[in-house]
Amino acid sequence: MRGKKPKERQRYVLRVNEVLVEVTRDVYLAWYQSRRKERYQLEKMQKNGVCGIEKVGETSYNSYLHILSPEEIVIRVSEIQELQEALKYLSEEEMELIRLLFFEEYTVKKTAQYFGCCTKTIRNRKNKVLQKLKDRLETL
Repeated sequence: MRGKKPKERQRYVLRVNEVLVEVTRDVYLAWYQSRRKERYQLEKMQKNGVCGIEKVGETSYNSYLHILSPEEIVIRVSEIQELQEALKYLSEEEMELIRLLFFEEYTVKKTAQYFGCCTKTIRNRKNKVLQKLKDRLETL
């Protein structure tokens, strides 16, 4: 176990359903270590704004479920077509970079490992490709 070791005790007791149960030191440490891991995961999800589908329904956060009007559908379709046109002007390597980062949701670190370079290089390439796409979309 990492970190500071707990002090040795004479007895180790856990509360289970409002009943105190005497256990061995290993069971006691495993119990509290697993509770800390659960708490860590909850803190991590809370920090990153992750919530379950049940929570989405409870908070009535259904803005993404609304039905699009015909005008909005036409606008979205035309935007998608423009993006597809702009993507045709990218090189194979640039297209692969965009595919990994935005469609397959690779992290920058994982993408850097894929290409065999450092993360700073991937960030710079991504920024250049996005600027190239932006310029191309403005001309269309």
